[in-house]
Amino acid sequence: MSKYDSWSKEKLIAEIKQLKKTTYGLIWDDKPEDVATLCKEKLPVLLDVPDQEISSDKSSQVNILIEGDNYHALSVLNFTHNKAVDVIYIDPPFNTGSRSWKYNNDYVEKDDPWAHSKWLSMMSKRLVLARKLLKSRGALIVAIDDYEVNQLGLLLEKLFPDYERDLIIVEHHPQGAGSNTISRVHEYAYVCTPKNVGLEGRKIRDEEGNWSLKRSGQGENNWRINRPKQFFAILVNEAKREVIGVGPKISRDQKKYPTGKTQEGYLRIYPIDRENKERVWRYNRETMTKLIESGQIEYTERGSLTIKKTSVNAVPVFSIWKGARYNAGTNGSSLLTQIMGKANMFPYPKSLYTVVDMLQMIVGNNKEAVILDFFAGSGTTAHAVLELNKDDGGNRQFILCTNNENNICSDVCYPRIKKIISGYKDSKGEKVEGLGGNLKYFRTDFVDADPTDRNKKKLTEMTTEMLCLKEGTFEKITSKKAFKIYKNTNHYTGIIFDQMAISDFKDAIAKLKGKFSVYVFSLGDDSFEDEFKDIKQKVKLSPIPEVILRVYRRIFK
Repeated sequence: MSKYDSWSKEKLIAEIKQLKKTTYGLIWDDKPEDVATLCKEKLPVLLDVPDQEISSDKSSQVNILIEGDNYHALSVLNFTHNKAVDVIYIDPPFNTGSRSWKYNNDYVEKDDPWAHSKWLSMMSKRLVLARKLLKSRGALIVAIDDYEVNQLGLLLEKLFPDYERDLIIVEHHPQGAGSNTISRVHEYAYVCTPKNVGLEGRKIRDEEGNWSLKRSGQGENNWRINRPKQFFAILVNEAKREVIGVGPKISRDQKKYPTGKTQEGYLRIYPIDRENKERVWRYNRETMTKLIESGQIEYTERGSLTIKKTSVNAVPVFSIWKGARYNAGTNGSSLLTQIMGKANMFPYPKSLYTVVDMLQMIVGNNKEAVILDFFAGSGTTAHAVLELNKDDGGNRQFILCTNNENNICSDVCYPRIKKIISGYKDSKGEKVEGLGGNLKYFRTDFVDADPTDRNKKKLTEMTTEMLCLKEGTFEKITSKKAFKIYKNTNHYTGIIFDQMAISDFKDAIAKLKGKFSVYVFSLGDDSFEDEFKDIKQKVKLSPIPEVILRVYRRIFK
């Protein structure tokens, strides 16, 4: 017996009414997910893992690796990075039915009747959280294959209605996969950019070219009768193939004008077409004189006049990417083996250069960009960001999120990042120089969600990492039971756990120069502004845990 057999008449009518409200698009049976329902009882926080920290250059960005389910990590980032991310690149698990991903701790088998619904439920929950992290001009890139490309397209249309959605085809497996039908050599990437923004990272190149000086086409602006000031002779020294100057003005109504050669022997050329109709030059006499003097007007061997132009154009991005650069065998699996010194550490890693070029087209011209990947896998996105920074001296930051299923974070993702930053010996024993950089490693943890005074105090005690991540302040200045102070190069974060310590905290920061974000524990939403009115220009006050609970109430409602 199906669930519909037990429905009442009223419930059936309500269901039909709801379906009538739905316009054309994607509808699926939303399957409950344990990691999401857990957040009704437990609130995610971050724990620092100090022995995994990497520091090689204090002047550059601190990159972030979060170990934990990406639903929980994205929940935390909704507080720390709301509207702060320039590009999200993800390579989610493909729903191939090959035991490649789990839903509620069970592998999704090929014959599971809810396979597509489970995949869409999983993706939808995370994309809803992720879209709140993007800046107003931020972009989303999602790698995908044939199994879910159509469903994903409709899902993105539903969740990102104000974005352009373009599809790139990447030949990532040129040797082809074994099949008795079509041997696939490709995968896809959806590129979602806000409408009217485009690909802001495209490379710029200077181009030189020659354009005809005589206007063509049938528009009214191409004829002498409508633009008489652009009808005149251009004087040419045929022997030397030099453009000398311009002839005298010719009025609109002047029927006869001098033709042939001048007394000096210069050829007069008018903008007259093959049908002997009077057209116009692109420019008036004054502008044309300046262009001739600067050498931009040329007399060609075919006897026509052209203007030499230099233009600045963005390099186009085409929808099909082919070439050895994108081969996931050599620049994905083999490269990972070279780095890790061991084969088969991770199935089907992306080509490093596929990800480099994906990011390049969005943030190639933004050296301070923030890049998020919440399906981090083997860490290719981190590697790609560091490669971009090496190439142009950028200071881009990556934020990676991954669970530790099959030790993917502890045994593959983190070690790869560490080797790329610090350097390593490849499988041949040859030294590969590190790309440099810094890394903070966090794990997700939980605090009871029931809003008791005890739980609010516990949540406050466990928010230090979240607050430091939000403010980008990781250098510890003061650590006391009652308050803590952290800093970066030009900003401080203060966390006061006991309002009775406000006076001591103010004494501690009296001689510190710079701006402060100060979080004060309150069982309500009191930020104790009266206590700081004498230094209100120096501090920005917020109550904790209320500032965090406010976000969680919104996303977990």
